[in-house]
Amino acid sequence: MKSSTKRGMMGLPPFQQGGLDSLCGLYSIVNAERFINRSTDEASQVLFDDLIRFLSRRGLLSKFLIGGIMHTQMLTILDKVVGKKRISNVAIPFRGVPTPDLTTFWKAMQTFLDGTPGRSIILGLQGYHDHWTVIEKITSRSILLYDSALIKRLPRSSCTTVHATWKRKHHLLPAQTYFLSNELLDIGQYDT
Repeated sequence: MKSSTKRGMMGLPPFQQGGLDSLCGLYSIVNAERFINRSTDEASQVLFDDLIRFLSRRGLLSKFLIGGIMHTQMLTILDKVVGKKRISNVAIPFRGVPTPDLTTFWKAMQTFLDGTPGRSIILGLQGYHDHWTVIEKITSRSILLYDSALIKRLPRSSCTTVHATWKRKHHLLPAQTYFLSNELLDIGQYDT
């Protein structure tokens, strides 16, 4: 597993996937965990090794290496391999929601990534990229990425939640987007 020489905003570079593999899903998990926990290279390598062993034991490694990881498999991997010790809260706020408009989805991501440390989003993409990536920051005009393929940003003017076109080539997949954090939830905050 190799790190990029260019560092992300947090000072640690995202890990890069190989040019011929389809392991962006695994790398998005490793990079999101690294972003949330500020994990060392060694801790990230342990997580990557755990992911590979998990897939290998289930006879899925060659399938995922060639064809990539689907949404339901991402959920299983986040639950069974990453687990609550590494990322305690995994939410898919748009699961089962009819396709939200871009503004609604964009604002939800901005609200979640409000500058609070220990939060990240794994974003599913189609269109120009068929890819899993990690959002580092989101502004009103762009999504800034912590990405295994060295994609730096997605301009809002090129994004859609409906279907890709020549102008809106980045199809964001709200129902396949994971809001991740290690925050302790204060149950008392909901008391009146």
